Amino acid sequence: MNALNVKQKVYEAVLRAQEEAAELARQAMTEADQAAQEEVNTMDIYESYRSQYLQKSEMFARQFQKASEQLEIIRRIDPNRKCEAVEFGAAVITSKQKMFIAIGMGKIEIDGETWYVISPQVPIFAAMKGKREGDEFSFNNVKHKIIQIL
Repeated sequence: MNALNVKQKVYEAVLRAQEEAAELARQAMTEADQAAQEEVNTMDIYESYRSQYLQKSEMFARQFQKASEQLEIIRRIDPNRKCEAVEFGAAVITSKQKMFIAIGMGKIEIDGETWYVISPQVPIFAAMKGKREGDEFSFNNVKHKIIQIL
């Protein structure tokens, strides 16, 4: 499989996972809104119940907003572009691990391989930003060598 196909698979997995997260948050927000409305109709005297449902709805609305914003960040990545240096949108294979620079999503498994989806705001990104294939960097007193950038 060619290198850009690997990057495409990673990108698609990240995009799918974030779309699912946004949809789950949207569904939870809608359900909380409906539950709050039902409380209004059936139990007007119990304002505290309604307030609890509204707080849940607001919490899910914030989660949905954040998931939607992160989805837009992911969509700015061109998975068919090979990056020459470590930057936003790059898939980076080092001597220690495989990373995709996008949003802070954590560990994902793709075809039996572990990838770490990280944000450009994390310290390890700062340590390797701008590096090219063959370059080395240190993070937490551990040396990493950049094997491939996709």
